[in-house]
Amino acid sequence: VQLSLSGPAMVLCEDRECGVCYQPYSRQDRIPRVLHCRHTFCATCLETMSQPKSDMVTVCCPLCRQTTCVGRGLSLQEALWVNSRLWEYIPESKEEEEEVKEEEEEEEGKEEEEEERVEANRQTQASSQNTTVYCTGCKQYRDLTQ
Repeated sequence: VQLSLSGPAMVLCEDRECGVCYQPYSRQDRIPRVLHCRHTFCATCLETMSQPKSDMVTVCCPLCRQTTCVGRGLSLQEALWVNSRLWEYIPESKEEEEEVKEEEEEEEGKEEEEEERVEANRQTQASSQNTTVYCTGCKQYRDLTQ
């Protein structure tokens, strides 16, 4: 997660998940839509946060509190742009989404295995080092690795 300066306060930049529901964006129901303040949230959350006012629909941004107004009979889906930067990273199908998730889990597993292997090597090296001490009681050298 990156931070950027937006006005006088620090706010989180959009990741690949909605900042309201923390669900990953999708090409079906959780489409990343951009408010007028340029913050992005999924279409489902924007619909939930929207308020009808006269002949308009308004959405108050949960990050900066700027209000986005949509009027003239347009829905939020029709009026708000899709965040194309995020859209490119969204898998096109459920199968592709599952493949990406499996690849990420596989990569995490490989990283854990590598960490365990490095730790095991470190412990093996530490235990295989010849540790000899001199006993002042019996005046002999003793090997502690035996």
